[in-house]
Amino acid sequence: MTVRGRLLDLNVSPDGEGVELWLRHGERGVSRHAFRWRPTIYVTGPPEALGGLARRFEDCEVVEVREEPGGRPVEALAIRVGIRERRRVAAEIEELGGYRALRVHNADVPVLQQFLYEHDVFPTALVELGESARRLRALDSREELDYDVGWMRVAEVEVVPEVRRRLPSPDDPLREVRARFCGEEVVLEGDEASVLEGLKELLVSWDPDVLLVRDGDPFAMRYLLHRSSELGIDLELGRAPFRNASGPPAVYWSYGRVYRRHRPFRLRGRVHIDPENSFAFSHTGLHGVIEVARTCVVPLHDAARYTIGQCMTSLQFEVAHRRRVLVPSRPRRTLYFRLRDLLVMDRGGLTLDHRPGVYWNVAEIDFQSMYPMIITRFNVSAETVNCACCAVDGIPIPEIGGHTCRRVRGLVPEAIELPLRKRLAYKRLISELNDDQRAGIYRARADALKWVLVSSFGYLGFRKAKFGSRLAHMAVCAHARAALLRAVRVAEEMGFEVIHGIVDSLWVRKEGAGEDEYRELAAEVERATGLPVSLEGIYRWIAFLPSRRDGARPVNGRYFGVTTDGRLKFRGIEARRRDVPELVRRMQLEILSRLSEARSPEELGRTALECVEVLRRYVAALLLGRVDPELLVITRTLSRDPEEYRVRCATALAARSLAAMGAEVGAGSSVSYVLTPSGPLPYPCFSPSGFSAEAYVRLLVRAASTLLLMVLDSALTPKFKYDIESLIL
Repeated sequence: MTVRGRLLDLNVSPDGEGVELWLRHGERGVSRHAFRWRPTIYVTGPPEALGGLARRFEDCEVVEVREEPGGRPVEALAIRVGIRERRRVAAEIEELGGYRALRVHNADVPVLQQFLYEHDVFPTALVELGESARRLRALDSREELDYDVGWMRVAEVEVVPEVRRRLPSPDDPLREVRARFCGEEVVLEGDEASVLEGLKELLVSWDPDVLLVRDGDPFAMRYLLHRSSELGIDLELGRAPFRNASGPPAVYWSYGRVYRRHRPFRLRGRVHIDPENSFAFSHTGLHGVIEVARTCVVPLHDAARYTIGQCMTSLQFEVAHRRRVLVPSRPRRTLYFRLRDLLVMDRGGLTLDHRPGVYWNVAEIDFQSMYPMIITRFNVSAETVNCACCAVDGIPIPEIGGHTCRRVRGLVPEAIELPLRKRLAYKRLISELNDDQRAGIYRARADALKWVLVSSFGYLGFRKAKFGSRLAHMAVCAHARAALLRAVRVAEEMGFEVIHGIVDSLWVRKEGAGEDEYRELAAEVERATGLPVSLEGIYRWIAFLPSRRDGARPVNGRYFGVTTDGRLKFRGIEARRRDVPELVRRMQLEILSRLSEARSPEELGRTALECVEVLRRYVAALLLGRVDPELLVITRTLSRDPEEYRVRCATALAARSLAAMGAEVGAGSSVSYVLTPSGPLPYPCFSPSGFSAEAYVRLLVRAASTLLLMVLDSALTPKFKYDIESLIL
């Protein structure tokens, strides 16, 4: 007998002897199926050593694989081991071989992902489970764009404890639970036991597939179980009992920022997502998480918590599995360069500095997914750079020399083809749709894939990447620089002035040029570079900002402007920062909105003068105490543990106050506080009337100056500009 359903969840079976599958059958509910399965590790080494090793294991066989992409086939010993024994067995084998003779592979591929790769299935897919749960196959494809997720039942739960001290603790009684499901909202309140019993009944009657619980990983889920245990109530948050391991949060760096990821609280048969502990959900919502899970072949629970690099790694592992390429326990060997070669080769992306000022009738031309497109277009991967088979006729790498392979597709280009192809298809569908709701879903999916693709380039040069290569990373940068220079030459030959360029974008202008002429330029750049190019927008005016310390020095990626269709676009200013109080953000957006109405340089100058009154109004509200304290909250992320800060900055002082209250804070934690005359106080642990008006006035003036001084500098005479500057500052 075969069973069909949507693959909702999978987890290691409680006895560790297989995988537990949970299938959704429409309105008929969810069924559980035990699938007996053991993961495989591979061992390579001398034939005599492999022969001796084979006699130690019952479930093993000799297979033909490749130790690395592009390498020759070799014989390896494939050993089926228990799920909980993988790492122990791998360590014992390496020790037997003296850590050199025997090389273990695939031991650190996440076990549930390995199961999905082996059976060629993916989360939320319609699957067919064969007799005795021994055969599993997908009935749809990862390529699909218009797949249905309407069958998924989603509930939101918010837990509100009765906080006896300044911060909640497991010993605080439960005050209420707020729950939402299919447009219905329920507030459970009363005595603690009745609230917990009410939540238990809701989970049974609603039977959700996904639970969205704010602060669920670090506190709420364990708090609920602790309170129910204290009262002797059998509260099961999943569809079957599951023991969650506890431990310290993981702290890691990603693109110059510290992140703190709490140990996930996993359920059986039900997916728990903590919006506060999920990069994918916080940026793209549930639709983005589902797209990542399907495309990257990662269980939904993990897709919600993985970094974008881990998702990219799963794509590479899946391709490696299909190609029978082994995943090494350690990354490839480090490449060493002479300093003179490194100075020529490792130069990153190209930047063309702007002259600070306000410019009119400017077009922004962007390369679409530039780095992923270069990787696929020029077949850049560790094994394809300077391959032996194309030494004469390979794809040349500009500037740094060398080539990439023309004959064999690289592992990394193949891994990113699917997300790249799907993202471009979603963007095309968005432009064609009139349905805002459907377009919103496609936009979330496209944005999720964008984040994954962003990491494809970075992981080429990441020292811990299994299939990375510093040389491949440099090759991508070289192609990017050549493409941008070619675009500049095309623009100048067509009579355009290049104002600014940064990695994959150009800002150009031409007196009297219209949309048709700018689109013609974009098309010509695309023909010249062989990479997809789009006209991102035409600005009525755009202001490129200088350094605060040196007004003649440009700061790349810091600008604001308005397009001809009235859209505001800004980067690098206070309104884009995560650590700026909402009051400052609102004032700056109001000023931008007023400036956007200007249709000429003279009108822009007059509007900027009028916007000084906006600043005065916000300052007056502060001084008179007519500001909601929540608008003053500053939230920043700790780059290190509180005690490691040497400078007494506001964030460190607020973090130390929280730690003294018993809160768990460390590198990667977000700390919210309000500036007061006695120093920063954690929010909401402060008196609403105790904020420092002077400190917030300085923040308002600084934000207003960011916008107004540049506009006035281009519109007024030097003497008058000096007077206005004094007025603002």
